Amino acid sequence: MMYVLIALGVFLLDSNIKNYIEQNIRIGEKKEILKGKIIVKREYNSGFCLNILDNSIDFVKKLSAVVFAIIVLAYIFMLPKKRNRIKKLGLSLCIGGAASNLRDRFSKDKVLDYFSFNIKPIEHIVFNLADIFILIGSFIIYLSSIFGKNDSIKEADNEKVW
Repeated sequence: MMYVLIALGVFLLDSNIKNYIEQNIRIGEKKEILKGKIIVKREYNSGFCLNILDNSIDFVKKLSAVVFAIIVLAYIFMLPKKRNRIKKLGLSLCIGGAASNLRDRFSKDKVLDYFSFNIKPIEHIVFNLADIFILIGSFIIYLSSIFGKNDSIKEADNEKVW
C-alpha cells in the first residue's frame, strides 16, 4: 500500500504544481528561484523528451499509453511480493510521474513543462517534476538491477522459516 501512496503522492504533487503554473504564470513569463539557479516558466510539449515527435501527437499518446500500461502491469504483479522493495520504489516514482504526464497528454494533447536549470548547456531544456520523478525512478530501478542480487538474497533469507 505504501508504494501506491508514493505513486499517488507524486501524481498529486506534479498535478497541483501544473495547475498552479497554468493559473499564475503566462506563457513566456519567467520567474527565478533559488538565486536564479532555477527558472520557472510555462511551456508545452506535444512530443516526447526534447520535443521528439512533436508533430505526431496521436502516435505519442498511443505509445505513451501502451508503455504506461505495461509498466503498471509489471507493478501490479510485483506489489504483492515481499521482495524488490527498491524496484517497487523506483516503479512508484515512475508511475506517479508518468500518470501525471499521461493525463496531460490525453486532456490537453500536450504536457506542461515548467522549470529549467540556469546552466548554460541545458538551460533551454524545460522539465516538470513528473519528468524528474521518472528519471529518478528509472535510475533507482537500474541501480537495483545491478546491485539488487544481494538485497534479494537477504530478503529471501529473512522470509525462510527455520
